[in-house]
Amino acid sequence: MKLDRRNNKFKITVINFFQRRRCHLANLSLNLGELHFIIVQLMTRYLHCILALLSLLIIVPSYVKADHIVGGELFMRPQGNPGTFEITLIQFWDKNNLQEPTPDGNGNRDEYAELFIYQKRGNEFKQQVRVRYLSSEIIAYQNKACANLRSLNTVIGTYKGNVSLPEQDYNDPEGYYIVWERCCRNSDINNIKLPGEMGMVFYLEFPPLTTRNESPVFSSPNGQYICSNRSFSMNMSASDQDGDELRYSLVTPFKGYTSPNLINGNSAPKSGYPLVEWENGISLANAIPGPSPLAIDNNGKLTVTASRLGLYVFAVQVEEFRNGKKIGLIRRDFQLLVIDCNDDQPEQPVIMMNATPVREVSFCPERPVTLETESSQDWAYQWQRDGLNIPGAVAATLTVSDTGTYSVVKSYTKKCSRDTSSLMVNVVLAPPIEATITADKRIICDGEVAVLQANGGTVPSNLVISWNRDNNVLKENRPSLEVRDQGSYLLKISNEQTGCSGSDTILVTKESIALSLPARKGVIEGSKTTLAPVINPSEPSYQYSWSPPDGLVSPDDVRNVVVGPLVDTRYTLTVESVNGCQAQASTDVWVIDKMHIPTSFTPNNDGHNDSFEIFNAKDQILEMRIYNRWGELIYASKGYSVPWNGTYKDNTPVPSGSYPYIIKTEEQSLNGTIMLLK
Repeated sequence: MKLDRRNNKFKITVINFFQRRRCHLANLSLNLGELHFIIVQLMTRYLHCILALLSLLIIVPSYVKADHIVGGELFMRPQGNPGTFEITLIQFWDKNNLQEPTPDGNGNRDEYAELFIYQKRGNEFKQQVRVRYLSSEIIAYQNKACANLRSLNTVIGTYKGNVSLPEQDYNDPEGYYIVWERCCRNSDINNIKLPGEMGMVFYLEFPPLTTRNESPVFSSPNGQYICSNRSFSMNMSASDQDGDELRYSLVTPFKGYTSPNLINGNSAPKSGYPLVEWENGISLANAIPGPSPLAIDNNGKLTVTASRLGLYVFAVQVEEFRNGKKIGLIRRDFQLLVIDCNDDQPEQPVIMMNATPVREVSFCPERPVTLETESSQDWAYQWQRDGLNIPGAVAATLTVSDTGTYSVVKSYTKKCSRDTSSLMVNVVLAPPIEATITADKRIICDGEVAVLQANGGTVPSNLVISWNRDNNVLKENRPSLEVRDQGSYLLKISNEQTGCSGSDTILVTKESIALSLPARKGVIEGSKTTLAPVINPSEPSYQYSWSPPDGLVSPDDVRNVVVGPLVDTRYTLTVESVNGCQAQASTDVWVIDKMHIPTSFTPNNDGHNDSFEIFNAKDQILEMRIYNRWGELIYASKGYSVPWNGTYKDNTPVPSGSYPYIIKTEEQSLNGTIMLLK
């Protein structure tokens, strides 16, 4: 019998119905238009079968069947809080039979599902978990023409929920299991008896909570079918976040305890779960019969060469071992269709990059690469990564931004025929480009130059060098760069062919010391003066050096120095920072003869001692003030250019007497009195 899943469910139901009741209809192929004619023709010969069939057609069940569910699985993972887990229920739906929920309550897609947790020892019921519908995703079929012809339209439905499991209640060393049950399966399955009356069970085992564990997770399946008498393979592998050993096997699917009259599972104690009954001539060893029956290897690769057309159900079990001990398992309930494929097959596609066939491609994250194959309106494409269909990747080109093993499946666009796959192309990350800056110094002084080198000054000629400072591109593109300014310097070395690049940064700072001293300073013969520099910035870590040593009263390595030279001397200060940066400043110190201040004078205009004249006062006196006996200022001068002649206000002579004075020099303030005599 040649199967067509477009409007074929009723045909298969009728055929199976007759066959199970020994109403043998050899080579019978039905369509809905022929049903009435066939029933009339067979009325007399198969009356008892027709009456039973009519009862099947007339009696409409009051329950909502799960014939849209064609497989699924469970998995769980711990959350942040101890004992808290996220439970995920995956269902595979035949979209042709899927009825979305409506406001009036119709539809067969459940809004939520009830899961039940049991202790393995004694099958004691522990807890109930509700998971809610979250999202759905179309499974991509790699041969669109055949998928459309056979009306193959599969959807992944996801349900999620959280549960808290108290550790004290989940410490049995034999572990626990979670189940979800539902009736009924789709009735057009060919390798089990009465599939439309059989329930399904999705099953998971987990260890006591003292063993922290995340269950394995199956990879999403490709949209695939089996061509009869052709070798077939499919990825059914799982991954485990804990790195546990995974062991694969084929097992008989559960039918559980649900039925057309009890469509949902419950928390009643269970003693194991009944298995589906295989059709005559079918067993676990040949769930899909053929020259090479259905099998699975240690890596989760499913293989078969099927000889019979039909729809086949089976289950893949993945056991989880840690340190040689089994700690858990998951099961996937699944179905595959075997069809009679046209032997016409397209030529094998060739994957190219830049019009050149490739088997190995390296790329950099900064520049994804584009894989391509021959483009034509006659061909349809489905790209795969690591053996899995990439959703939406159905063009003749594919932009690749992730590592993996890529291939493309090529099929006809207008007729259902065998497809063909390209050779595998391994896409890897290109080795990183080394980019390292070395510098002879990272701190430069005024007038100094630092030399930056890319990779020690040696960079292959096929690589491009660029420098920038503070995000400003510099003109220099050689391995060495002379730096006179402070800033953040970036080196980038690129391979323009692959788009790969490497970079490095270095911070160069500039240290500047501002130092100043008075241009010149006088010191009275035999006395001392202090030289105090102004330094910016002022740091306690500076080193000081004064020269020459002649006339130095203080040590020559202090900041403020006391000098008392005998002759005019130029003193130079050198300041050096911990980074070796220096600054210099000098000051001329000249020796001034001592001032001679008289004690009296006689302003009588006799040409002798007529004024208060201070000898050797040139360039010494900054300010002079003279007061009367009542403290009134009667004479003031800046510097000392004109001696006091004993007058006050309009040159009126002052009376004889003692007059206090204050003389200020750069180094001191002198207080005394001058006697005015007449």
